[in-house]
Amino acid sequence: MQFLRQGQNGDRRRRLITEDAMSASTSSSDSQPARPPAKGPTRKRPDYLPYGDGSFLDEQLRLSDLVPKKYSTFGLLFFIGLGLIAGLEVLYAWMPRLAGMTHDGRVAAFDLDGEGGLAVWFSCALLASASLVALLVYSVRRHRLDDYHARYRVWLWAAACWLVMSLDEGASLHEGFKEFMTAMTGRRILGDGSVWWVGAYLIVLGTVGVRLLLEMRPCRASRAALGGAAAAFATAVIAQMQWIMPQTGLRGVMVEEGCEMLGDLLLLLSMALHARFVILQAQGVLPSRSRAGADQQAKRKSKPEAAAATANNRSDLDPVAQSASSAPAARPATPAKIDEDYEDELHERGTRRPRQQRHRIDEAEDVPSDDRKLNKSDRKAMRREKEKQRRGELD
Repeated sequence: MQFLRQGQNGDRRRRLITEDAMSASTSSSDSQPARPPAKGPTRKRPDYLPYGDGSFLDEQLRLSDLVPKKYSTFGLLFFIGLGLIAGLEVLYAWMPRLAGMTHDGRVAAFDLDGEGGLAVWFSCALLASASLVALLVYSVRRHRLDDYHARYRVWLWAAACWLVMSLDEGASLHEGFKEFMTAMTGRRILGDGSVWWVGAYLIVLGTVGVRLLLEMRPCRASRAALGGAAAAFATAVIAQMQWIMPQTGLRGVMVEEGCEMLGDLLLLLSMALHARFVILQAQGVLPSRSRAGADQQAKRKSKPEAAAATANNRSDLDPVAQSASSAPAARPATPAKIDEDYEDELHERGTRRPRQQRHRIDEAEDVPSDDRKLNKSDRKAMRREKEKQRRGELD
């Protein structure tokens, strides 16, 4: 009987385990959405997979992982860019010496003022990279929860502006715009008419740049880099308009193109720094400005509330804390009044009373004129009589 009972318990246990497994598989199948039936002939899974199961794709770097996280990396890349700009300037300065070795007397690759040179390619690459990084900032920035006015859209405008500047650097679109406006108006303003494309750039880039400066307020590094880029571009335009260093030839071209390439480099640095800031803020590494302000306000409010709660909970029996500076200087304590029993013991022992002991006036009157000593009962009787006399006078 015991053997049969154990077998029944084992069967019941196996049934319960089977039912739990079936219910778990049913719930998992219900949670997964039903796939629509495939249209057309179904593809058979090949027996041989050249790349395996493709799990390595989950470990590939994302585009946001390419943004440096350390300021030292940004500094290193910036100095590399400065070295490339200096190298292009030096090659342009040596170009007259190298021109005698060529057939046409010039080296187009080293010419900063010509089209199709290394300087043009370098500027195009910097501006295109800045446009790509602006799109990366937009892809992260648009997920911010407290941006109710959709201010993140300015990054789309910024990416479009940097892309147009890259195309302009490679295809000289500003020169065509200058000639078009001169033909339409029939006038060349301030020399060769470059003021037409300068004015257009100033309106568009000025509006987008001011909006970006407001957007970059939490990140001081990116804001400073953007301001440096604006200053470099302004210097390049002034040099091209020949408002500074007129009729200088080689040196004027080097200043103009050098400032232009420096502005492109600072623009890319500004976009990359703000991309780093946005990514770290989205990951929770950097505290947001609103959260920090809320924490400070909460601390300010909690201090008076805590003080008020402490004052309400304190009773009169609690000691009042005083600082050492505000506490008054301790005075020498006067001896307390000696009780009656102790006085009696002093009289019986024949000792002298302390000089600083306080005497009651009525007790001083009770002392007899002779020097004989009174016992304890006599002194108590004298006190009782004096107390009765006082009560009678009061009545």
